[in-house]
Amino acid sequence: MSAKCDMKKSDGSVDLPVVSVVIPAFNEELTVGQVVLRTCQVLEELNLPFEVIVVDDGSHDRTAFICEKSGVKVLRNEYRMGKGMALRKAFNVCRGDVIVTLDADGSHQPEEIPCLVTPILNDGFDVALGSRVFSLGSSLRVRFNHLGNLIFSFLISLFSGQRFLDSQCGFRAFRSHAVKGIDISSRHFEIESEMLIKLVKKKYRFVEVPIRSKLSGSSNVNVLVDGFLILGKILSCVAS
Repeated sequence: MSAKCDMKKSDGSVDLPVVSVVIPAFNEELTVGQVVLRTCQVLEELNLPFEVIVVDDGSHDRTAFICEKSGVKVLRNEYRMGKGMALRKAFNVCRGDVIVTLDADGSHQPEEIPCLVTPILNDGFDVALGSRVFSLGSSLRVRFNHLGNLIFSFLISLFSGQRFLDSQCGFRAFRSHAVKGIDISSRHFEIESEMLIKLVKKKYRFVEVPIRSKLSGSSNVNVLVDGFLILGKILSCVAS
């Protein structure tokens, strides 16, 4: 990219909402460059001021270098601290009125960012959640993860009184004050569940938006370890 895309300003005199896109990344040198490029292109087309923040979570490869070369803001963790910590670090410095989160591995399509932002800007929703469609032809690991997602989505729906189809999808958009108005303690992948339950308790308005997802057999999620962390976080949030 030739142009920096840290924070873009509107040329008009009217104050427009700012969009912050947060991309946590761990050893994603093969995909993060294209994700960042496509994200900036989509945000340019929205004609809104924006910023893109990549959190390099202690990567051992060229993830941070590639992102810095693209001109986006890069926050670095000296060692791997977990997705939850990476997102929390970015939320603390986001300047946007709307915050979007998506993964750096290419599983989420940046071209669908407007699908998540529009319900918030135009339709009065506070949170827009990506809802993935899983294929029966997906790998065994993906299908096993999907089974876990169904279980967690059922539990969160049961305990919160609000139905969620895909509670573990990391492609989301929030009003900034909603995210910054809850106390988040998660360090790893349980952050998705914690945020959902705490935002429901705050009576925010949710919408789920169907998205395309390119999933492979590889994943940073440890089915057993992270599964127990997610379950424990759901139970603790419900009990609090």
